[in-house]
Amino acid sequence: MLDLIIRNGKVFNPEKGFLDVEVGIKDGKIAEIGKNLSGAAEVLDASGNIVMPGVIDPHIHLGIFNDFAVECEHETRAALAGGVTTCGLFMGGDQSYLGQVGGLIDVIEAKSSVDMFMHLAIFTPDQMDEMEACYQEFGITSFKFYMAGVKGVFPNVSDGFILDGFKKIAKFGDNAIACVHCEDQSIIDRAFDEVSAQNPDGTLGDWAKTGPDIAEEEAIMRACYLAEKAGNRLYIVHISSKAGADRLAKIKKNEGAAVFGETTSAYLTVNKDGAFGLKGKMLPPLRDASDNDGLWEAVKNDTIDSLGTDNVSMTLEVKQEEKGMLGAMPGYPILQTHFPAMINEGYHKRGVDIEKIITKATVNPAKIFGLYPRKGIIAEGSDADIVILDLNLSRTVESKELFSYSDFSLFEGQDIKGWPRTVLKGGKVAYSDGKIVVEPGSGSFLKRKL
Repeated sequence: MLDLIIRNGKVFNPEKGFLDVEVGIKDGKIAEIGKNLSGAAEVLDASGNIVMPGVIDPHIHLGIFNDFAVECEHETRAALAGGVTTCGLFMGGDQSYLGQVGGLIDVIEAKSSVDMFMHLAIFTPDQMDEMEACYQEFGITSFKFYMAGVKGVFPNVSDGFILDGFKKIAKFGDNAIACVHCEDQSIIDRAFDEVSAQNPDGTLGDWAKTGPDIAEEEAIMRACYLAEKAGNRLYIVHISSKAGADRLAKIKKNEGAAVFGETTSAYLTVNKDGAFGLKGKMLPPLRDASDNDGLWEAVKNDTIDSLGTDNVSMTLEVKQEEKGMLGAMPGYPILQTHFPAMINEGYHKRGVDIEKIITKATVNPAKIFGLYPRKGIIAEGSDADIVILDLNLSRTVESKELFSYSDFSLFEGQDIKGWPRTVLKGGKVAYSDGKIVVEPGSGSFLKRKL
């Protein structure tokens, strides 16, 4: 006997499009897909809605400005309400990971409402030496390198260091991947010094000048060249500019690197002229409307493979917008509005195929990061992480009504059209019509295999 049947929705399959079928679920897995399924304890009517895999956000940060356990609990509930059922968590620092990751996994298992996998930032030779042990012990197969650091927080690493890391990842095989923050350190250092000297009390538009798009474009070229020479798979995180996306398109066409490009919902849906002002301070910076346009073109032409958030949760007290362009902290909470904002901007306003957006938010990151076919697809044997998406459901964003502990949103007061009605996590209804109905700790840590 099935536990649950989903009926009357348009079921999305990335290879076949939308299908008029029913989905049968048992013991947290998709057990049957077909017509006229019967024998279930519960039936869920998805009439008029899309039935799609749970969204995979491959790029979040937790525990930067608040206790990791607090953020793990609250922000993953915000994720659920936005249709995100799996997150890729980036962790950093200059200490050994072997003594830390086990404790973080315990917190995830106790507090998270979504499943999580982990990427580790590599800053030191000792951390690089630990990479294989981190895989053996924790099933971590993705590692991050910063071509540009964060001023006053952590440094960048050299191309020679990155090349050594890439070679190690290449030896792990095709299921391992290097993630890279692509900005040239010297270019942004010079730009920052110039802008801060001339206009230290500037706007978000002035902040954009501290991270010129040439710095991103040039670093993408270098990262792809190094990956081609080392032979590893490469994932370029948070591409923020049209110039960066255009350069990646040329590289994908003409070079030999196995490279994937990510952009974020913020770089697709807002820009430096937003009414939110310095609440939008981020690294890389929000740019021009023309960059929004260029990145959507890159989504449509498949230069961009994956859609994330780079979520950094914080409160207004931590954001310190009142300290101006230089004093305000970088980052913003965006997990709950991530997928709806892209539906609203991409599908409703720009006419981007809904299939394209769903594919890059689900099955593509699952394949890139070694989670497929467990995640990212509605198929027999896959985890029953499912979103019932109402393309016509419109809501006005009010931060006080979101599940994040943060008290602001880049979309504050905006009407966004296209939200989940219901979200299933592990075969159980986890979110329905504005309410989360599972307890913290319903998510799991995902170990991956080489």
